[in-house]
Amino acid sequence: MVMSESESDLLKPEGHSAKPGSGSKIKFLTLNTWGLKFVSKFRKDRLRAIGDKIRLEHFKYDVIALQEVWCKEDWDYIEETVSDFFPYRRIFYSGIITGPGLAILSKIPIDSTFLYRFPINGRPSAFWRGDWFVGKSVAVTLLRPLDDDSFPLAILNSHMHAPYSLEGDAAYTCHRSCQAWDFAKLSKLLSKAGYAVVIVGDLNSRPGSLPHKFLTLETTLIDSWEQLNGVQDLNKIKNLSPDLQIEIGGTTCDSTLNTWRSNRHPTEACRLDYALIDSSKLKTLEAKVDFTEQIPEIGSYSDHFAYSCTLQISSKNSYKSLTRSNSITVNTVEYYDEMLELLRNYNKTAKWQKSWRGWHFILSIVLLIIIHIVAPFTSQRASWSSVFWVFSATIISITGLIDGLISYLFGRSEIRALEEVKQEVLDAKRSLQTIVYN
Repeated sequence: MVMSESESDLLKPEGHSAKPGSGSKIKFLTLNTWGLKFVSKFRKDRLRAIGDKIRLEHFKYDVIALQEVWCKEDWDYIEETVSDFFPYRRIFYSGIITGPGLAILSKIPIDSTFLYRFPINGRPSAFWRGDWFVGKSVAVTLLRPLDDDSFPLAILNSHMHAPYSLEGDAAYTCHRSCQAWDFAKLSKLLSKAGYAVVIVGDLNSRPGSLPHKFLTLETTLIDSWEQLNGVQDLNKIKNLSPDLQIEIGGTTCDSTLNTWRSNRHPTEACRLDYALIDSSKLKTLEAKVDFTEQIPEIGSYSDHFAYSCTLQISSKNSYKSLTRSNSITVNTVEYYDEMLELLRNYNKTAKWQKSWRGWHFILSIVLLIIIHIVAPFTSQRASWSSVFWVFSATIISITGLIDGLISYLFGRSEIRALEEVKQEVLDAKRSLQTIVYN
């Protein structure tokens, strides 16, 4: 969407006319909308209510990052509803069945956008989970500077692979850690290019987890909530009342106050939605959990609460680059070892998956040959057996072919992608060791 300078000036959000050198403020919101077709309850009504609420409260936000907007009709409604207040909008499309569900609404002009798809992102065989099919990604939006003395913003919006258990293969810890590794690399490149980087979205990773560590210790990013409140004791937070969990702990997921998660145990509430900010160029002024109200006769706006924060952008004149302390460097080497161990363990799973699916494909060919030999003899004795053999051959062909494709195409690709991450981590570890031990 192209606008004239005069139109753009009229639509500038509050706080963007700060005097040169004093810094400019920007207000963010991130929300996982829970927009799965046929699965999410009251999806259409809720997404429309989200669009209506954004329109009514447009003055509170300058940039809104959305996740799980997977139905085009929902995006069309939101886009049309808020177009007067957020003239710059983008939904990202790349994916196999649907897009990654990522969208952005902005009052600040968008210079450019691109999508980075995670190379390690679940398995196609877990079709009931859908993470692989939607193509989990990082949606990168580069915004214009608010004034001549402020840094341009790079908004990295994502919805990382979901955990389907706390432990084991279904936890997908290795997948999210690999995604966080790629995420950190993108962040560092954009920061070096002069952008004030903000990572927003549902990262499906708790504070202090390995993905969270990579996104903060591998970069100059800091958790905006922790910048205001400090690193919190999660064991204390989970034992607070639901209201205090939100107010003090910033919990956005699995709160019993959310109507779609009211059956969860209070200790399961956690913080999964973030704004991780470039601490060398940005400072958190305010932060809170948002969209905690309920839609009459329906319930909560989503199965996640939103997270909002107000950030101050440092002026270029007052900018000071950050360097890692030696203690952080030592800790980072330990996290690299943790990552390498995670990769080694999951690599065994990946190779096992590839192996048994490959053998299933070969066995299917053998069984089909046997069926072609046996079928003519049995049909002479019992004509009805032909139906049985045809049905069996069909099932064996379909399942064998699918597993063969997963093994020889996806399996090879996943193992090579894991090896690539391993080599990158080893390179980074060797580089840091020369700093620590020399």
